[in-house]
Amino acid sequence: MAANSGLKAWEHPKGSGIRIREILNVTNGGVYGGSHLVVVPAKLTGTIRKRRQFKSKDLAKEWAEIQFQGQKQQGEDFFRATKDERRQFVECVPKLREKGIELREAVDFAIKHLKPVGGKKTVGEVVDELLKSKLLRFERGDLRKTSIDDFRIRARRFSEVFEKVPIIELQVEQIKDWLLGLGGGPRTTQNYLSFATEIMNHAVQSRYLVKSPLDYLTTNERKELCGNGAGKKEPSILTVEEARRLIQTAYENPKLNLLPAVVLGLFCGIRTEEIKRLDWSQVKDHESQPIVTISSSIAKKRRIRHVDIPENARLWLSTSLDRNGTVTFSSINNDYQRRFRTLLKLAGFGRKDDEGVWRSRWDANAMRHSFGSYHFALFGDSLETSRQLGHRASDQVLFDHYRALATKEQAECYFAIKPEKVESKIVGIAG
Repeated sequence: MAANSGLKAWEHPKGSGIRIREILNVTNGGVYGGSHLVVVPAKLTGTIRKRRQFKSKDLAKEWAEIQFQGQKQQGEDFFRATKDERRQFVECVPKLREKGIELREAVDFAIKHLKPVGGKKTVGEVVDELLKSKLLRFERGDLRKTSIDDFRIRARRFSEVFEKVPIIELQVEQIKDWLLGLGGGPRTTQNYLSFATEIMNHAVQSRYLVKSPLDYLTTNERKELCGNGAGKKEPSILTVEEARRLIQTAYENPKLNLLPAVVLGLFCGIRTEEIKRLDWSQVKDHESQPIVTISSSIAKKRRIRHVDIPENARLWLSTSLDRNGTVTFSSINNDYQRRFRTLLKLAGFGRKDDEGVWRSRWDANAMRHSFGSYHFALFGDSLETSRQLGHRASDQVLFDHYRALATKEQAECYFAIKPEKVESKIVGIAG
């Protein structure tokens, strides 16, 4: 056809199989010019013929040569890349070479990090997923309601800022700025940092992330956020006379139903939240070796332990009339806290301010800290005190505080606080 029409057609480069031919551009008004069509055969591309039209012969020849050289160097793969992809290749390779990174290495890294195996998730989706998991554990009895409530509070504040952000795009600086913006103290910030760490770790384990951005948070940055503990207040403990006044007031006000709780807090070091869930069946004060069993359903972090009941505590417990059910009732709406506040008023742990409002001077965990301090001072055995408290044996910071708070003589007086001569409600125990 080209020969009959007088239009030329030829192979270029020679022996390449690539053909260039002249064509006329025709409209209803007649011929308005010519151009050159380049055809790359399917045997070179590996798929289908590739066609492209140029206004000049030189441009057509140049493009044909590029196709031929590309095919010689890269084979059929050359034709699978678009012009833009080849341009990006030319731009990026020198940058990678400068950093000593091979192209294949960069591509493998990008696929791994930008296309996570678990799929792409937003921060909000990951938070919801972890919450659902926690709710299932709660239904099985593995988590307490307080843990779920705490998680929800922190999740709400985290999601307010990051809910729609793809979790693979979340950076450590963003999380750090969020923590600083909370405006809380070191302890609050530490709690929220622990929450964010749990979210990121879940994302890594679910393969939505290869690595948590919080892994890049330096030690100094953690100290900036949460402090280094140097300014922490020492645990506050009761004097022997204060402990005596507290327990005697609880004894004299049985309607408050707080004597067993005070006894177990002062002389066994049991946490308040554990006491509120404790059943009398777990208080084995009538046995030859009296103990309190803190089961997994009660213990913080599910650490089961058996706590010794010292002799003075056993005598106080023996005065309890009702030994059925829980050792102290704790109904809805902070009932326990209200009764304990009344006890503190009666025992003189506070005063009225200038406006006549009573202000407590009670420090949280004062009973438990008192037990830890006096127990350690009496026995000088950090491992045993740790066991009684349910702490890790390696919790040395705790004992660095306790070691300086009480003497052995004071400890002997503390564990000698006993009820006056009373009738025991348990056979065989006399006051």
